[in-house]
Amino acid sequence: MGGDRVDVAAIRQAVDRALAVGPVLPRHQEVEDLIADLRGHLQILLSTVRVTECARATTALAELERGPGRGLRSAADHAQLLALDCRWALRYLTAQEGTR
Repeated sequence: MGGDRVDVAAIRQAVDRALAVGPVLPRHQEVEDLIADLRGHLQILLSTVRVTECARATTALAELERGPGRGLRSAADHAQLLALDCRWALRYLTAQEGTR
């Protein structure tokens, strides 16, 4: 799946961290670090998806371009959306690998 560039364990760990954020938010720096990790993972994942063939990939690209917003809550929400995009892309690529 995308060669050595896709670190499935690291992606899953970042996704789990982002989706575990609840009503008590982590420090802003933690959220910023998580966003940076998720953005890097998503960029790698999307580089292996034929974006023009998949509307969901277009949505993920839009989230990458959108950015975290101004406050801590919007940053945490953005991290969760990136995590969902990463989870989708990982599942999509896994399914593609299974059809080859």
